[in-house]
Amino acid sequence: MKNRTLGSVFIVAGTTIGAGMLAMPLAAAGVGFATTLVLLFTLWGVMCYTALLLLEVYQHVPADTGLGSLARRYLGRYGQWVTGFSMMFLMYALTAAYISGAGELLASSLNQWFDLQLSPTAGVLMFTVIAGGVVCIGTSLVDLFNRFLFSAKIIFLVVMLALLMPHVHQANLLTLPLEKGLALSAMPVIFTSFGFHGSVPSIVSYMSGKIRKLRGIFITGSAIPLVAYIFWQLATLGSIDSSTFLGLLASQAGLNGLLQALREVVASPHVELAVHLFADLALATSFLGVSLGLFDYLADLFQRRNNAPGRLQTGLITFLPPLAFALFYPRGFVMALGYAGVALSVLALLLPSMLAWQSRKHHPQGEYRVLGGRPALCLIFAAGIAIIAIQFSIVAGILPEVG
Repeated sequence: MKNRTLGSVFIVAGTTIGAGMLAMPLAAAGVGFATTLVLLFTLWGVMCYTALLLLEVYQHVPADTGLGSLARRYLGRYGQWVTGFSMMFLMYALTAAYISGAGELLASSLNQWFDLQLSPTAGVLMFTVIAGGVVCIGTSLVDLFNRFLFSAKIIFLVVMLALLMPHVHQANLLTLPLEKGLALSAMPVIFTSFGFHGSVPSIVSYMSGKIRKLRGIFITGSAIPLVAYIFWQLATLGSIDSSTFLGLLASQAGLNGLLQALREVVASPHVELAVHLFADLALATSFLGVSLGLFDYLADLFQRRNNAPGRLQTGLITFLPPLAFALFYPRGFVMALGYAGVALSVLALLLPSMLAWQSRKHHPQGEYRVLGGRPALCLIFAAGIAIIAIQFSIVAGILPEVG
């Protein structure tokens, strides 16, 4: 692979494998390993397919076309408004969450290493200036930083798996604790764990719209998280019995409860250290991928030039709102994250299916076309409506919340 191709694969995989991966065992505990495997393969297939649908649409427009401009071209002004609201809602909420989490971790680490007394607010500001500056400089620098961070993240993932695998028991994997409603509740958690579609326009532009290479990038980049998730679920669900997991769900112990259960199984401080380092790196790589997609979207929306003043202006628009929310309105963006799956359903399922439908009407003889035809587009659209309905049911308390 050439440098840009490999870097783009890492951006897709790095954006996808985020700190939310740590919540997946809690989401999967109520349905069992076999059902989790089915959900993983199904949702990966759906998300990879819709990324290829976006690629099909991009073959007919300049590579640097933003998602908003693409929606306006094929879906009109209302389509552009819905796309814009979903994109900014999702990306701003995620960026604020990553800034808040990574900033607190940065301050804590610096205080521990250098005997300082930095406040979490100082850590948030430092992280935003440093990581936001990387994004403002350009995709090439994001690519460089992301390669290093992603490689380190994979190393710590391998360490976690190596420590846990000897404790896997076949009996734990064969149990079927299928609790009422938990299979549906687990779907949004796994679905969002394959979300990288906000970064698709940035990667298409970075690769100059080379369809064949981009196809390989999206398939390979999304397959890496699939493999990582399978081994992570195998290690966690296999080493911790289902009754312990269901107890964690009932008590809403969350990640801290999961870490405690892992410590009891392995009885080694190395597991907790590896999990925390993995989470730190996952926050950083997810931030780079998400904020890069938001940056390029806003540059296209506000028609900012690709020079130093223009990128600085776009950077301020990109990072000041989530920074303000992270500092002054933490509960606001935490509540917004509860609806992130709805916005992702629009961007990753409804929008690609509608864009491909309209694009095929305008270009019936396109050089590249994803298999499936209109029936597949209808199924993808229906899947998007179903995920949205499940997400609203969870927020409303009709279905149990997991993860």
